Amino acid sequence: MTGLGSSCGTCKFLRRKCSNECVFAPYFCYDDAANYFAAVHKVFGASNVSKLLLHLPVHNRSDAVVTISYEALARIRDPVFGCVAHIFSLQQQVASLPEEIEVHINQMANHAVEIPSNGNLLAGKYPDDEMQFVSMDEIMNTLYFQDEQATTG
Repeated sequence: MTGLGSSCGTCKFLRRKCSNECVFAPYFCYDDAANYFAAVHKVFGASNVSKLLLHLPVHNRSDAVVTISYEALARIRDPVFGCVAHIFSLQQQVASLPEEIEVHINQMANHAVEIPSNGNLLAGKYPDDEMQFVSMDEIMNTLYFQDEQATTG
C-alpha cells in the first residue's frame, strides 16, 4: 500500500481497494497508472500480470514490470510486431552505419584542407605526393578544441 488509506495507481485504475499484499503497489504509482498500467491491462490483463509477478523472485519483479510495460505500449502502437518492430528498425540502422561512415570518410578525404584557425592539418601533402590522414580521434579532438576556442574567444 502506498500511503495511509491510499491505493496504488493500479488499484485506483481497477477501482478496487489496495491491500498490503498488492503485487502492483511497488511498481505502478498513481501517475504511471494512466499510461503504463492501462496498456498492460489492455494487452495482458491484470490477472495474468499479477500471476506472473507472483511467480517471480522479488528482486526480478521490477525488471519484469518495465519489460511488460514496454511490450504493452509497443503492442498498442503496433499490434502485430510489438517491440520487435522497434528492434528490427534499430538493427537496420546499425547495419547501415558502416556504409554511412564510409561515405563520410570519403567526403572528408575529398574535402581535406588545412584548418585556418590554428593551422592543424586534417590532411596534408607530403614530398612524395601522398595524402596522410590523422585518426578520427585526432580530428574530433581538433574540432572540439576549435569549438571551445571559438566560444571562449
